[in-house]
Amino acid sequence: MKKLILILIPLSFLCSMSFAQVDEEDGFLVYGKDTVLPLKDGRILFNEKIYKKNSPYLTMAYGVGNNFSLGGLEQDMMITYHHFIGDIGLGVGYHASSDIQVWMKSWHKLNDFWLGAGWRYEGLRYNLSVFAGPSFSYGQYIAWNDIKQKEYSNYFRELGGVAEIQLTYRLLYAVGVGLSLYGSLNRYYSVAGAQIHLFFSTAFVRDY
Repeated sequence: MKKLILILIPLSFLCSMSFAQVDEEDGFLVYGKDTVLPLKDGRILFNEKIYKKNSPYLTMAYGVGNNFSLGGLEQDMMITYHHFIGDIGLGVGYHASSDIQVWMKSWHKLNDFWLGAGWRYEGLRYNLSVFAGPSFSYGQYIAWNDIKQKEYSNYFRELGGVAEIQLTYRLLYAVGVGLSLYGSLNRYYSVAGAQIHLFFSTAFVRDY
């Protein structure tokens, strides 16, 4: 009888471990790390917090780009709000590029206010998006002026276009950091380059 008990105790322990493993794999162990449980209304339970999928997010980016119209590298920034209606994304943003820091006054600077449409792929750890659309561009640039026969700052206001591709690593589901590739095109001042961006989503609903 004692031998039977000694055999049954470890067997029961192994069985309990196997059942616990099945529960974890099936998503029922809601207090484990990286556990995902689908909920209603597009919500998920992830790492003991409730998030809403396909939520709007804001990105703030800073980087460097090449000025194709005038030549040379410039500093630039982009702030974009991304909103989603089903599978369709809408983006509203501001972009600036300059020969010095963009928050300083310069006689050589581009400003874009743009509105775009886009698409996203959303995962637990990554967010990939592509947006593009028309822009209202204005600013000034320093170039040779034939009339004045010297370098001169020329003002412009022009319709153009802006595009961005963003890959974000989600440090938390609603907060991340990533790489942006961007381009701004108009008749007077066209730039393209790369940026590092911060990602802030409205996905967080509440703690579980």
